[in-house]
Amino acid sequence: MKYDILGLGNPLIDVIIHTQDDFLAELKIDKGTMNLVDEARQSEILKKSHAQKWITALGGSCANTMVMISQLKGNSAYCGKLGMDDLGQDYEAQLLSAGVTSFLKKQSGATGSTIILVTPDADRTMNTHLGMCQSLTGEDIPLDAVENSQYLYIEGYLWDTPSQKEAVTRALEHAKKKGVKVAMSLSDAFCVERHKTEFQNLVENYVDLLFCNEMEAGHMVNRDAPEEQIKELGKNLGHVVLTLGKNGAMILNQGQITKIDSFDVEAVDSTGAGDSFAAGYLYGITRDYSVKQAGNLASYLAATIVSQDGPRFEGDLREKARKHLL
Repeated sequence: MKYDILGLGNPLIDVIIHTQDDFLAELKIDKGTMNLVDEARQSEILKKSHAQKWITALGGSCANTMVMISQLKGNSAYCGKLGMDDLGQDYEAQLLSAGVTSFLKKQSGATGSTIILVTPDADRTMNTHLGMCQSLTGEDIPLDAVENSQYLYIEGYLWDTPSQKEAVTRALEHAKKKGVKVAMSLSDAFCVERHKTEFQNLVENYVDLLFCNEMEAGHMVNRDAPEEQIKELGKNLGHVVLTLGKNGAMILNQGQITKIDSFDVEAVDSTGAGDSFAAGYLYGITRDYSVKQAGNLASYLAATIVSQDGPRFEGDLREKARKHLL
């Protein structure tokens, strides 16, 4: 296979802002949510945040995962849609610099952005203006890259616009036809609420490996206890990764549940924690790691990311994670 993972997602420039709970209240934003906003609302939040500390980075959930796989020396590729603007050029340059193969498409308009408001407890609240992300179509899907990948990895956020759903459906059908495995992240609890029926259909008909956290799983199966959640999801799936924050993770594979411990670190910013976990796990299973080995690597990478600002590790990630690599 030419690529370990081909990711399909929303390419977004992240603007990370450290703030307080009362600022969220002032903006009338529910803490811990992912909100789709228009360009005017995005500008309003940025204007009110002008005196606070900002960090900017190449972002988008799936892109974060593809970059980290590349940092581990995996072979990752990424497809999404950018605007034909300076931010779009900067985004693709950063992606290529990170070693990820680009299948990005461009169209006249604004590149998407996400404002991530991080509170002192390391919780994150996201406000996303999708820009040209929402214009991705079936014609933009690199079918040759799909069939030359071990896994196609998709994010649940892609179901927020009809055009993107059309694009992902084409990719899924081609993957199924060519025997390429499909991994999916549920992305966000509110995303699950919006698209629960469609997600259930995806899980039953296309997905081989599902990534989700406790809240997302709860919305999918109407269960509160993680053990019940993962067993319920396992009725339609053979492989489920359920992340539990500081309590580690549970992984169901071929009927067996494996518990993964977390690493004890001081949480600074949870942005990218789930993306990092997915990166470590996908990297491991595409190299024949056991579930436990891949899960331990994933947990370590997630802990590494939450102990710093932003979703990107600066430095030699392979050396950092050396003890957890085979």
